[in-house]
Amino acid sequence: KVKAQICRQKEKYGWEFLFLGANIDAAKEAARFGISPDRAADYHADARGTGVVYEAVSETLRSFRTAKPIDARWKKSIDADYQARRK
Repeated sequence: KVKAQICRQKEKYGWEFLFLGANIDAAKEAARFGISPDRAADYHADARGTGVVYEAVSETLRSFRTAKPIDARWKKSIDADYQARRK
């Protein structure tokens, strides 16, 4: 049901969706909802990781609000932090 709603909003209105996941495989879970892997990011659910996410998403939204497409590098800082601190 959620996947159908997301797909509808994407097709009908051109909505974009980002999927952020801590302690899960974000890309795999995003796919269950019809969200492509390039719009999903794993992150560490601590103060540092959450701060990185807020900064990246804030910048992405700021750009998107000016009618620019979401840059493929939107999650670069999130991925870098996640990989650097991966256990």
